[in-house]
Amino acid sequence: MKKEEKFLKKRATEFWQRAKEDFKKGRFNLSALDVEQAFQLFLKHLIFVKAGDFPKTHNFGKLFDELSEIYNNEGIKNFYENHILEFKALEDAYITSRYFPGEFEKIEAEKIIEFAQKVIKFLENKTGEKFR
Repeated sequence: MKKEEKFLKKRATEFWQRAKEDFKKGRFNLSALDVEQAFQLFLKHLIFVKAGDFPKTHNFGKLFDELSEIYNNEGIKNFYENHILEFKALEDAYITSRYFPGEFEKIEAEKIIEFAQKVIKFLENKTGEKFR
C-alpha cells in the first residue's frame, strides 16, 4: 500500500472513530462533520487504490461517479442516486457544522451514523476494500 493510500484510509478511520466519540459526548455537530470527512476520505482512498490519484473535490456526486467508473460498476452510481438526499445532507453537514450557528439534534446525528454504516458495508462489498 502506497503512503498516500495508507494516509487516506488512516485519516478516514480516525474521523470515523471521532464521529462515534463526539456522538457519545453529545457533540452532534462535530459527529456529523466527522462522518462526512470519513466518507469523503474513504471514497478518495478507494479511488486512489485503482487510479493512483483522487479528485480534489468535496462533492459526493463527483466522487461516486469517479468510483463507479474506476470500478466499472454502475451499482455504485445507482446507490448514490438512490440515496442522493442523504448524501446532500452530509455535504450540508460539512458546511453547517463549521460555519453556521444551527445545531444537529441527537436523532439527526444518530441517523447519519446509521446511514454511514450502511454506506461503508455497501462500499466494502462492491470494492473488496475494508474500511477498517
